[in-house]
Amino acid sequence: MMAFQAVQRQFLAFMRNPVQAVPVGFAPQGVAIYVDLLYNKFNESLELCFPVTQQLLGVTAWQLLVKAFIAQHSCLSPYYRQIPDEFIAYLQAEPLNDDAPLYLLELAHFEWIELALAIADTEPVTAFDSVVNDWLNCRPVFAPVLQLLHYAYPVQRINQAYQPTTPPEQTTAILGFRDRDDVVQFIELNPPTARLVDILQTGDYTVQTAIQQIASELQHPEPSVLFSFGVATVTDLMQQGAILGAVHEDST
Repeated sequence: MMAFQAVQRQFLAFMRNPVQAVPVGFAPQGVAIYVDLLYNKFNESLELCFPVTQQLLGVTAWQLLVKAFIAQHSCLSPYYRQIPDEFIAYLQAEPLNDDAPLYLLELAHFEWIELALAIADTEPVTAFDSVVNDWLNCRPVFAPVLQLLHYAYPVQRINQAYQPTTPPEQTTAILGFRDRDDVVQFIELNPPTARLVDILQTGDYTVQTAIQQIASELQHPEPSVLFSFGVATVTDLMQQGAILGAVHEDST
């Protein structure tokens, strides 16, 4: 390694973890400016993406977490926009501090997914019917940017006034999507609806065959009894923008 490269590495190592000695040949005051610039740039991006996580951790714990992220995580992307992506990767890879709330990782992921959905690239979906009269024999066409999320904690309700210490018995299912106006929306789903959406997202099921699959899983003796639930569910999801329309089975 050439001498100037060694100096560069020392300088960068100090910027990421300024608890060590100041590199030889650098004025402490000058290096401190760069340390602050690096921290503030990272912190600015993370504050925008994780406002609730930051608020609940408090100033000191948040600053320590951001500094640990800068010091310990090797970012795979040079892009400023992807700093939150790298932060989530760091949280998923590193054990949480013993003082951190157990819901922290899920809460941070829920806040991050809003950004991920907002900027996701996708091709528009055009081949579908926007008016559906026979849902049972149709395959729903979901919004092109959509993700079914499962959490142990009700992350959508966590705030300063509600911070659960243990997860509830029932997990939380949330459908996140970008609507026709490119606005990110979230819908909390009950377990049957989440299972129906999960099956329908494969693209191989009509509403009727999806309900039959659920009836089989539940060992329900009369699948037709559940048909009204399936039709009501996809109708509601279409009204909320998660479903754009449908493709009739006969048209495939």
